[in-house]
Amino acid sequence: MSELAATAERLRVVKQAYQHFLTLWALDRLMTRQKSADRFHADIEQAVEDPHNHDWSLLYRGSVLDD
Repeated sequence: MSELAATAERLRVVKQAYQHFLTLWALDRLMTRQKSADRFHADIEQAVEDPHNHDWSLLYRGSVLDD
């Protein structure tokens, strides 16, 4: 019976470690996506501010015309 209790305790520890790992993984993915989105918006902003860039489609991104 003590072996069963020890196994249950090990499983609890593994479950906690697994949940901790998934939390850290999710936070890392969130931070990576945010950095990517920030980089994307900075690139768009830079392209719009460039007086030699005549790609007018940048002005319509995210508008109702995209739908």
